Amino acid sequence: MMGGYPVSDFLFMWGLLREGVIASLAAALVLPLVGALLFVRRSALLGIAVPQFSSAGLALGLFLIPWFPEVQQEFLEHGHPPMLYSFAFAAGAAALALLAFSFLSSRFRKYNEAITAVGFSLSLSATVLLLTASPSGSQLADTLLRGEIILLDVHGMIALLVISILSLICLFFIWRWLLLVAFDPEGAVALGHSVLSAERWQVLIVGASVGVGVVTIGPMLVFALLFLPPLFGVRGKPGLIPYLTRVVSLSLLSIMASWPISIILDMPFGVSASLTCFTFGLAWVLIKK
Repeated sequence: MMGGYPVSDFLFMWGLLREGVIASLAAALVLPLVGALLFVRRSALLGIAVPQFSSAGLALGLFLIPWFPEVQQEFLEHGHPPMLYSFAFAAGAAALALLAFSFLSSRFRKYNEAITAVGFSLSLSATVLLLTASPSGSQLADTLLRGEIILLDVHGMIALLVISILSLICLFFIWRWLLLVAFDPEGAVALGHSVLSAERWQVLIVGASVGVGVVTIGPMLVFALLFLPPLFGVRGKPGLIPYLTRVVSLSLLSIMASWPISIILDMPFGVSASLTCFTFGLAWVLIKK
């Protein structure tokens, strides 16, 4: 017996939820770090807009499925298109959004927030229109939007783990470079660093991590993990390392608490995780006030 429940019940639940639990923990480790990078670069609003563009890319991929007979056949057999197909559209849209925002913000610095808001609105409209016109993607899209990652299979879990590990490795080696370029581009150039290369690496890391998150754990959970922990983690001991520690700790604790809450209250996991993360973050801010 474990907590009054037979061990067999726990083993059954673990077998049912294993892929979703592992994937959510991996996302809880990586996405808040990516969000923190955007936050300290004063690009926090991109944490809202980029996942929505990624969702629009996924919706476009679902809309175009009938144009690809092999993809449509796999969709009919398994209920979802090949992971690589979905990832290409979602990550590609996220990367294009980052490039577009970077290009426009460099020319219209006074209107960065307005540009982000317009981009979010347009991508949301495109997502709704494409899903409405899609003959086969509405059910899958509804599952992803609700954050029902209990349905995640082993292929999706592996894809998210691979991208998460690669993103962590990249961030570990180049985070100082990215921050230097963000805060002092002239100094970075004087030290021999390439500003353009740093921007490309950021586009690659953010686009890949957000793209794979949208097609596996859903945009709702990606929104929450990108935006909430970096926002609430500001409270506390100053310094980058303490800040990142708080961000990741808040994210992981929220995800671990969300699973029993989701099961007990019979809530979609994306909703449960988002509300739990907000509650934990608000409690942290009130404690440190």
